[in-house]
Amino acid sequence: MIVYRKPKKSELKNIAKMTALSFGEYPINDLELRGGFKDLDSYVNFMSDAHYVYIKLYHRRHVCFVGEEDGVIKSLAMLKRPDSPEDSIGEYLRSGAMDLLKKTSLLRLLKYLNVLEEGHRPCSRLKEPSWTLEFLAVDKSCKGQQLGSKLLKDCVIPYIMEENEGNEPASFITFTNTESNSKFYIKNGFTEFDYTTIERNGMAIGNWSLRMTLSPC
Repeated sequence: MIVYRKPKKSELKNIAKMTALSFGEYPINDLELRGGFKDLDSYVNFMSDAHYVYIKLYHRRHVCFVGEEDGVIKSLAMLKRPDSPEDSIGEYLRSGAMDLLKKTSLLRLLKYLNVLEEGHRPCSRLKEPSWTLEFLAVDKSCKGQQLGSKLLKDCVIPYIMEENEGNEPASFITFTNTESNSKFYIKNGFTEFDYTTIERNGMAIGNWSLRMTLSPC
């Protein structure tokens, strides 16, 4: 049986290792980041540190849920509320972003953040307040077990419905950079509202933006 809960601060580093392995081959990382590492191990170690900063910030300022089965955390979702303020550079520094410069250059890190900002851009342009799924990860060893779908349907969406104020529908958005993930979200009730490409250094990847409208019960 899967138990959904908010993670403890002491669990965040292990969660970051799990998500780094899960997203190790994610295409957006290839544009400005992965080429700066001599081998896969050093790249995964950096990604683990980067994810730790990201997850630590969300744990402190936004909403995080993990799916745990038999005492093992196997999935993670990170959400932003519709009224959440933007996360400043200072907030990332408070979460340990400066430590990342021990493993990569400031220029490379800034270029990578610019790519991420471009990926977010279609969602950021939407005028209506929206819940944002910033991150959804499943342990790499558990792929194919529908843990991502279960996390959405049994935890994230019910939470949004419970937290949504009034009788108005809730807007729920996300984006992804693989067609397979886009199909996953569509299968789980999202619809595509924007598609573009992100280009860097002679490479191009897809950028799918998706949304779901959650009507009050």
